[in-house]
Order: sequence, then C-alpha cells, then structure tokens
Amino acid sequence: MDAEPSTLRYGLIGGTPKTSWFARRWPILLAVVGAAAAAVVVLTSSRTTTSAPALRGAEPAGRLRIVNGCDTPLFIASFAGAVPFKADVKLAGGASHDFDIPDEGLAATRFWPKWGCDASGAECKIGGSGGPGQSCIAKGCAPPVDSKFEASFGCVLSDAAGCASNPSDPTQKLGPVDWWDVSQVDGWTLPYKVEVHGACDGPKLIDCSSLSLSSCPKHEDLGSVGTHSLQVVDPTDATQVVGCYSPCAKLTYSNWDQGYSFTPEQPAAQDYCCPTPPISAAECSKGPVIATEYVRAVHKLCPSVYAYAYDDGVGLAQCPGGTKYEVTFYCPG
Repeated sequence: MDAEPSTLRYGLIGGTPKTSWFARRWPILLAVVGAAAAAVVVLTSSRTTTSAPALRGAEPAGRLRIVNGCDTPLFIASFAGAVPFKADVKLAGGASHDFDIPDEGLAATRFWPKWGCDASGAECKIGGSGGPGQSCIAKGCAPPVDSKFEASFGCVLSDAAGCASNPSDPTQKLGPVDWWDVSQVDGWTLPYKVEVHGACDGPKLIDCSSLSLSSCPKHEDLGSVGTHSLQVVDPTDATQVVGCYSPCAKLTYSNWDQGYSFTPEQPAAQDYCCPTPPISAAECSKGPVIATEYVRAVHKLCPSVYAYAYDDGVGLAQCPGGTKYEVTFYCPG
C-alpha cells in the first residue's frame, strides 16, 4: 500500500503538489502556464543508469539526467502526476540516470533523493516522506521537506495533434514550453545543483551544493509559538539531523511529532506561509518571515532560489521544450 503523506504535500491542484512554490502560486500560474502546464502520463520505463562516474560537462542524452554526486548510494524517487516513473532508481556513488521524458510532453513531475536506505530503497534516513509507490518507516512518513526538482515538460513533436492533453483542460494540448522549479519554501535535505543545457533564456545554473544540514537554524523565532530548532532529527536517533524545516513547514507538518499542525491560513502560521488570501505578496515581503535565520541561511548558501513564498529568487523557470536538465544531489553535509 502506498504511504500516505501529509495532505498538504500530495493534495494536487491541476496535477501539481500543493506544497511547492509552483502550487502555492498556482492561481497566478494557471493563467500563465495554461495548456503547457499539466498532463499526467504513466511511464513504464526509464532510460539507462550508468554505474561509472558521470562525465562532468557532458550534455545529458535525454531531457533529464540525475547524478549522484555522493560517494555512497542514493535512490531517486519520482512521480508524474500521481503515478511514479518507477518506484526508486538506485544510483551508486558517482552514477547517473537519464529519465525517459516522452516527446508528447509530461507535466507535474517531481524527483527527490533518498539516502541511508536499505538495499530495496526502503527504511531511508532521508527522503522517506511517502507518496505513490513509496513506503515509510515504522514511525511514519518523514516531514516532506525534501530537496527536489519539479518540472512540466513541454511537447516537442512537429505535429501538435500528437501532443499530450492538458488534464486541467482536456480540450487543450501541451505547448512547446518546459516549466521547472527548485525552491527551499518547504525546507531541504540534500545539497544539489541544477545545470541547464540548451537555448534557454532562464537560469543556466542553480548551485545549492553548500546547503548543509549543519547550517539549519537551531534557534528560530516563530512568533506566537516561541523559539524552536528547525532541524528534523531521526526519530530513532535524536543525534542525527536528517532535514531542515522552513518556518512554514515547522508550523504546518506534525510528522514524527516534531512540528505543529496549523494550517497555513491560521494566525500562528500565516505570516510565515503567506497564503493568498489572506496575506498579500506585499504583506509577506514585509512580514517576519524575511527576518528569519532560515531565510538568511538560504540566501547565503543557495542564492537565487526562493526561501519563502514571495521571495525574489528564481521560482518557476521557463525554457523551450527539449531543453536538457542535469540535476546533481550530494551527500548530506
């Protein structure tokens, strides 16, 4: 049976997980993304995994390559819409995997790393936050603060009639545009880097390789609930840090009894989660979240990405369909 994670994380709006920056801003983006944004396609296979170290600087063979930049094994979990590509892809240290993105387009995809797992990709120290085809440890699913790459891949067929339909509007087809994002709005687990290959006017490099767990704030002022550590600790070993909450995530994810269960709209959380309504973009950008240690840490260690819902970093990026992406996940630091 699939593990049931937080409703906030896997409730879908137009095929997109609610907790991502993409979804928190969905009412605005829906009009922009339109037919390019969301198609659910079930993949039955993916391309080869290379056991040899990935060739640095070599362009990915397909549209998405994920690299294990760690010297120990990682598992890559993923789904397209509500259906995984494959339960887990195991990558040896230095290995890479090219995911098979169909030419007709594929939307609402998410990829995240799992670390410290058993041989089958279960019982993970990091990344066991649940979802379709995923299992969780006996203590339950981890708080969904994973480092992740999310994308809606556009159609690259010469005949648009063959493009995948947009499930948000089945009368429309996916257009020739990719939409992708990374953000620390929810938190982080592993350091990572995204390299973009091709004629894209958006960012070519997002370097968050310095995003270490040791930098996660231990004394964060969260307003009415007081000062708390944002570190996620292993429920079986309180000495091991396995993730970092954002202030919003600490207030809204109660997994492992380490956070609160407020909704983003409740007074205790709304100034840190910035749901619209009731909090406008202007109010969010002048509120207490911008002064948090967490936001300062993200801006220092992972410049140019979102640290909170209305940050000025790179949020949703747009590239021509067929652009190639290389995502490297590193060991937890």
